[in-house]
Amino acid sequence: MYLSKFVINRENPSARQAMCNVQDFHRNLMARFQTTRQQSGVLYRIDWSKQNPFVYVLSSVMPKEITRKDMKLIGCRQIDFMLRDIHENQRFGFDICAIPSKKMPQEGKKNGSRITLRSEPERLEWMRKKAARGGFQIITIQEVNAVKTFGSHGNNVMKLCGYHYQGQLVVEDPEKFRKTFCEGIGPDKAYGFGMLLLI
Repeated sequence: MYLSKFVINRENPSARQAMCNVQDFHRNLMARFQTTRQQSGVLYRIDWSKQNPFVYVLSSVMPKEITRKDMKLIGCRQIDFMLRDIHENQRFGFDICAIPSKKMPQEGKKNGSRITLRSEPERLEWMRKKAARGGFQIITIQEVNAVKTFGSHGNNVMKLCGYHYQGQLVVEDPEKFRKTFCEGIGPDKAYGFGMLLLI
């Protein structure tokens, strides 16, 4: 696996457009891999705290530096050694933007419709259940704020509402935890949700 860091160029028109449309951003990012997100195992997270935001990307293949001015690759390192060294009872700080949700039956839809959980206790319980299935236990967790993103896909308007969490975790099953780390947590991973940052 590779952990990469890009910086977005706010002065670039394509970058400004992509910052307002998650579908455009997804397309711009995947141009660096020239495969589907599933084939390259891409998860990403945007840090908006800088004038020119950073993008952290986890992937199973190295990104390619291409001649585009919307964002620039400023670092890439292989992290397989780190994943191999993860062991039972190891503790990490964590940071994640995720979409706690559930499926609701809907007439005419085989898989129903997904809705975001409304109450904070429900969302925190969702996080704890995901942790238990993912090989770790949450020790402390704080819901920092809501994260809303927008976009369009064809004629469909996209409105995604996730939540930013920070806390501490302990690894219970290293193999499951590595899989969870590499695959992400929850839906809409193509749009910047689900990447587990370890601190």
